[in-house]
Amino acid sequence: MRIRVRYFARFRSLVGTGEEELEVPEGTTIGGLIEILKERHPVLKNEVFAEDDDLADVNVSRNGSYVGFDEVLEDGDVVALFPPVSGG
Repeated sequence: MRIRVRYFARFRSLVGTGEEELEVPEGTTIGGLIEILKERHPVLKNEVFAEDDDLADVNVSRNGSYVGFDEVLEDGDVVALFPPVSGG
């Protein structure tokens, strides 16, 4: 199935693009997609996800809504990755 991944802020700079389309297997979860992206873009593995299972440095939306890492993707989904926002 095909999905679109959009990168924002630091992720866009690291990956070198704002958006890409990927073919992923049926039943892929957000967490599985993160693993695919780490293999596709090693800079994410080295710079963002340096520690195993460290997903605290990423927010994920699917079709405009925040989702958990166990959310199952569907054909045509748009997934956005962006850093956490903090304020004071």
